[in-house]
Amino acid sequence: MNKKLIGGIIVGAGLLIGGFTASLFIEKIPNGYVGVVYSPNGGVKDTTLDQGWHLVGLFDKVTEYPVRMQTVNNEDIKVATSDGKNISMDIAYNYVVQPDKVVDVFNKFGAVDVEQIENTYLKTRLWDAARKSISKYSVIDTYGQKSADAAAEVQKEFAKDMKKYGFIIDDLTLGVPKPDKATQEAIDARVKSSQELERSQTEIKIAEAEAKKKKIEAQGIAEYNEIIKKSMSDEMIKYQWIQKWDGKMPKATGSNSMIQLPMDEKK
Repeated sequence: MNKKLIGGIIVGAGLLIGGFTASLFIEKIPNGYVGVVYSPNGGVKDTTLDQGWHLVGLFDKVTEYPVRMQTVNNEDIKVATSDGKNISMDIAYNYVVQPDKVVDVFNKFGAVDVEQIENTYLKTRLWDAARKSISKYSVIDTYGQKSADAAAEVQKEFAKDMKKYGFIIDDLTLGVPKPDKATQEAIDARVKSSQELERSQTEIKIAEAEAKKKKIEAQGIAEYNEIIKKSMSDEMIKYQWIQKWDGKMPKATGSNSMIQLPMDEKK
């Protein structure tokens, strides 16, 4: 066999083996993550790995945690309201892991992916926070203006619970409540009753406004007539009669018929 060919094979094999061996000692941490290194011999190392390439021991295990914002969506979290109605709702929130707390997170949960923590421990604590918080609001409150207050209450409870473990919770939102059949029927009946009451109140206000308008108009007419009445003095009547008289004497229709001209009263 050609010596050059043999040499090339040896060099190629060496590079391949060398590359494979090097890959066993190199760990890449993605952008927005930090790595916690666990060694079978020395346990968890205090120094974490920032984003980029790092040399690690052959048997070291690296667990990555996000230190940039992550979004979690949980569907159909079941809770009960203050008036005893059972509902389920979707709850979404953002979180980050404090970089100086990732070792504590590892010590608590072990070498598991953060997604597994989201779907187990975090979901359980979220349900507990939602259960405690939503129980302070009626089912109608969760649909109306107080839904934002309810979301803030859940976030406050959840964030306080998780902060000690290094999870910072933010921007929690509640989806539209999804009640069971009996609760939905009760909501529909209450909404209908509220709409009927609102319509009745509107009709009353319209009737009151119409009555007030008619009263004002009647008062205006009465006041106008009173002004006219007061202005029609005897002198004014005489003056208007003279203004309209054409100077001709009226003709009598009978032997004794005659028209009296207005005369000034004797002083």
